[in-house]
Amino acid sequence: MKYAVVSDVHANLAAFRNVLADARACGAEKVVCLGDVVGYGPLPAETVALAREECAIVLAGNHDDAVSGRGDASTFVDLAKEAVARHRAVLSGDDLAWLRSLPYTCTLDGAVAAHGDVFDPPKFYYILDEKGAEANFAKSDARLVFVGHTHEPAIFLTGRSGAVYKTAPQDFTVEDHKRYIVNPGSVGYPRDSEGQCYSSYVLYDSDERTVTFRRLPFQVSSVMQRGEAKKTVGKRLVAAIVAGVALVVAIAVWALAPEAADVVDDPALVVAEKSMPIDPDLRHVSVNMALARGSAPVQMRIVFESPSGAVVGVRSLTVKQSSKKGYRIPEGTARARFIALKAQRDDSPAILLFAPAASVK
Repeated sequence: MKYAVVSDVHANLAAFRNVLADARACGAEKVVCLGDVVGYGPLPAETVALAREECAIVLAGNHDDAVSGRGDASTFVDLAKEAVARHRAVLSGDDLAWLRSLPYTCTLDGAVAAHGDVFDPPKFYYILDEKGAEANFAKSDARLVFVGHTHEPAIFLTGRSGAVYKTAPQDFTVEDHKRYIVNPGSVGYPRDSEGQCYSSYVLYDSDERTVTFRRLPFQVSSVMQRGEAKKTVGKRLVAAIVAGVALVVAIAVWALAPEAADVVDDPALVVAEKSMPIDPDLRHVSVNMALARGSAPVQMRIVFESPSGAVVGVRSLTVKQSSKKGYRIPEGTARARFIALKAQRDDSPAILLFAPAASVK
């Protein structure tokens, strides 16, 4: 069986149609959506209708749960909260009931799937780094796991040694002595760490045991809203996508949260951003960044946020070659954002590694 595994459509009907057409052309027999059919985008009702018609399996994402009322949107950034209210208002009662009924996990001929992770699927934890992947490998004995949620295509793998590695997206054949966690990226709201704008998904051939990444041109105009008031929201979403932010809508935060206004003076200087949830037992975070030889330096901002999104602390540092130093997490932190900025407007930093981590030490 050849599956098209898609995720994070986010009410982007044009991008979803484009991906479905490509999947059919590639011989996909079934489409599996890892969640977040709704949230952010302009056409939730039409996108839900297409998902219900075309997808053999749809899993629940955190935005699906928030819109349906099964989940909580209190920790969402303002742009995401606005979308929850807007989507809930235009979806039918039947569509909302369908969203509430979506399962959190499924199995696919030798693979398992969830929106965020398989450790505790209803809580939608991110798999951001090797530590998170290791916890999921320990939770499931599946050889192949598909997850979305981060909007960033990636592969985590482990073999006989037990060590876990993160690699860039690449086509591969499942090997007997290895296990894999595959993130297909996002169909409707790409946030690749290098600021690239492509809808992405994967093809999984369970007979051949192959995983193939597909990347399609993304039309940024597909996320624009209708009407004057909604155009403002659409422009914020477009700006966030073009900036290539990861995991949070950073530009929306800068625009809508006064307490964060002084964190970044000029969003145009942002070259990459990642974030991670912070559990109460964690004590330190590190940037874990490495630059290519001769690269321009990078100005880093580590922004510590409370559950409500308020900034509880900011650390600044300059990365000239690499940085692994740990920084203490302020009390009350629920999430840390790592923002990489150009030191000068004309700089073009060459980032080899950007894998923020947290520890209990």
